Order: sequence, then C-alpha cells, then structure tokens
Amino acid sequence: MDIPIQVQELDTTGHNTANYRYDVSTGTLKSSPVTIARDGNPQVFRYLSPFLPAGYPATVTPDYTPYQIYDSLQAFASTIAGLLASRAVFVGMGVGSEDASVITTMLLYIAQATIGRLATIAFADRFSQRIEADVKFYRFFADIVNDTAFVLDCISPNLPILGRALTLCVSNACRALCGVAGGSSKAILSTHFAKAGNIGELNAKDGSQETVVSLIGMWVGGLVVSKVEGTLETWCCLLPLLALHLWCNWKAVKSVRLSTLNTERAVLLFDGILHGHTKSLNDVGRQETVLGRARILRTAEGRLLSSCKIGASVDNLLQCMRLHELGAIGGSDDVDKSFARLLEIFREEKYLLWVNTTTNRAVIVLTADASSVTQAKGFLHLMRLLRSQSSSLSERKEGVKGIQEPMSLPPQTDEILARLKQTLDQNNEHWPAIVARVEAAGWELEKGNLEQGECYRIRTGDCPETKKDK
Repeated sequence: MDIPIQVQELDTTGHNTANYRYDVSTGTLKSSPVTIARDGNPQVFRYLSPFLPAGYPATVTPDYTPYQIYDSLQAFASTIAGLLASRAVFVGMGVGSEDASVITTMLLYIAQATIGRLATIAFADRFSQRIEADVKFYRFFADIVNDTAFVLDCISPNLPILGRALTLCVSNACRALCGVAGGSSKAILSTHFAKAGNIGELNAKDGSQETVVSLIGMWVGGLVVSKVEGTLETWCCLLPLLALHLWCNWKAVKSVRLSTLNTERAVLLFDGILHGHTKSLNDVGRQETVLGRARILRTAEGRLLSSCKIGASVDNLLQCMRLHELGAIGGSDDVDKSFARLLEIFREEKYLLWVNTTTNRAVIVLTADASSVTQAKGFLHLMRLLRSQSSSLSERKEGVKGIQEPMSLPPQTDEILARLKQTLDQNNEHWPAIVARVEAAGWELEKGNLEQGECYRIRTGDCPETKKDK
C-alpha cells in the first residue's frame, strides 16, 4: 500500500471531530483534533444537554424547537391553573371542615374514577383511528377539554352536593379525554420530530422538560394560590392563565410542519399541483387549519362534498352508484352494467373511484395491494374529476339557460364514466412527474393518512369456470 490513508471521525451531528492520517513513508498514524464551531453559546448547549436529544438540532426536524418552546410555556400555565382548580376541588370536598365525611369523599372519588375510565374506553374506541390523520386537531382538542375540566372544578364548590358530584364527574371525564387525545397526539408528533429515528430518546427528554417546567410551575403556583383568595380573585387569575395556555398550544400546533398527507393537506397540495405549482411543507402548514378544514372538496355545483370515503366497501360504492342512477336525467336502474364498466376502466389501477353529485358523496375503493401512494393518486384523480365536472357544468348552464336550473341536471352515468376515463388518462400521464416534484418538496407519499376509520380492500380477477360454462 503506497497511498496515504486519511480517516475522519464524526460525532452524532455529523461534525468532523478528529482526523487520522497514515503516513506510508514512516509507517505511523498521526491524529489531529478538529475544533467544532457551533452556533450559539457552547455552555448553553452543555447545560441544556439533559433536556435536548443527542445531536440537537441535527437529529430533529426544524419545527421541533418552536413547538417545544410553546409547549413548555403552555405546561407552565397549565400547572398553575391546575393548582387553582385543585384547591377548589379540595374546598368542595370539605378539606379543613369539621362537617366533611371521609366516606362521602371516598365515594365521590370512586364515582369520578369510574366515569373517567369509562370515558377513556369510549373515546378510544370511537376516535382512536382518527387521531393520526388529524393529529393537530386532537392535540389542541386535548387542551380545550383539559381547560374545561379546570373551569368545572372551580365552579363545583358553589353547587349543592348532587350538582357538585355531577360536575366533578364530568370534569374527570374531560381529563380522561385529554389523556387519550393528548397522549396519542404527542406520540405521533414525537415520531414526526425524530428525524434520526430517536423516538425513545425524544420522549425521554420531553419528559425531562415537562418535569422541570412542572416543578417551576408548582412553586410559582403555590405562591399564587397562597396569595389569591376569594371567588372573584380566583377567576381573575384563572381565566388569563387558561387564555395563555390555549394560545401557547395554538402556536405550538400551528408551528408543526407535517410531511404526510391527510384530507386537508392533500386538498391544499394537489390544488396547487392542478394550478401549476408545488407547495412546500411551510406553504401548506401556514394554510392548514387546526379546528376545522378551511379547504374542503366541492362538487361541480359548488356545494361542499359531504363525505369522501377512501377505503370504502363495494356496497358503499354500489349504493352511491344506485342513488346517482335514480337522480340522473334519463338514468337507468342498471347499476350492475355500470359497475362492470367501472371495473373495466380501472382494470390497470389499484383503486376504483365514483362521485355522486346528487348526494355530494365520493367513494374510493382500494385493492388489496393499494399503498398510501395509491390513495394519494386516487385523491388527485378525484380532484381532477371534480374540476372537470365543474367545466362541464358551465357548458350545461349555457345550454339550458332560461329553461331550468342547472341544479336539476345531474350528469348521466355514461357521462360520468367517460369523464372518469378521460381524467384517469390525464392523471396517469402526469403522475410520475407529480410524484417527483412532491417528494422533492419534502412530502412523504408513502406515509399518508388519507384512509380513516374502518376500511376495506378488494381483489379483482376473472371468475373461475363452472361446470355449466364448460
């Protein structure tokens, strides 16, 4: 070996910390340390290292820092508000009063715990499949119900015993909802922030941050509780804390830039695609709402699409087609033939698509091997179809102007099928280029959340021959 060899040592952030060079002529290995120029004060990073993931900020996404700052502020406000609410509960239970009954307090605690556990089970069963797709909504929803619990706790001392018991039970149910929604959404956000796959460490460090913030909040809250007495003073202190709590949570959630697609993000992204430009994560994140969907699909008539089921059953599809047949001008009741023609159109695809403009419903049926990329492709096809139908409606308006309202002229089945084929060809032609542009902008199509709730898959193929066919 007559060529000098050099080895570079890198730390977890990818910075060069040392160089090793083997000198062939002397047969020796020489090392030289490298001074790392870090942004900011090194001492600050050293003191914060117990609370930040290793390699920060290179090992987390850019939105991790603003989210954690606002999350820490909301935890501080929530801790103080929680102490004020706890004092109200203690007063309501008779702590410090000679008339207080241990048995009554214990039974009330059991009732609260029972309601809370039942609420946990019911909420998890009903909404657990929706949390990942709408993680921003459920993260903020958790804080809304948590603050509702604080308000109910502060109201309870002024109520009669039965009203107090019911109020505290509802309050505990709100905390249970907060536990499910908040815990699940935090776990999902940790997965998003963990750029280097360090989810376990991220959760551990997040726990350390919350511990410190809670301790500071408890000491400050203890001082506040000792100084604030009386109902009016309590409310004057509690309401600003709750407002600060919700505002910080709102800012924290709004700062997140998710790279996966749910319904709203898909509408925002693909609407830009259809208008000739690709939106970045920041563009969509700024436009994305928290409590609702500002951008919802609309039918050709401009009406909101009442439902868009991705992963629908065949029965859902047939019902949607049957209702369209009944409402279309000149429509027949031969849904079977229309379904067969639909299968033929999508023979080479991994999904089926149908839109009923009469009931404002859209269904996308997925095959057994359909991926998240397939769901995104089908969703873009749906948007192309709605856009195409909008152009068709404008033409029909001109043709029937002065005769009757266009709302009474839903397209015939043949027209829908023809337009499905036309838009499918357009979608297939542009899809490879769209995927390249979208992924270059940072979007992860293979990790989509367009499919929600109970979903179905289908397998298609030729029917086996029967004895009668032979």
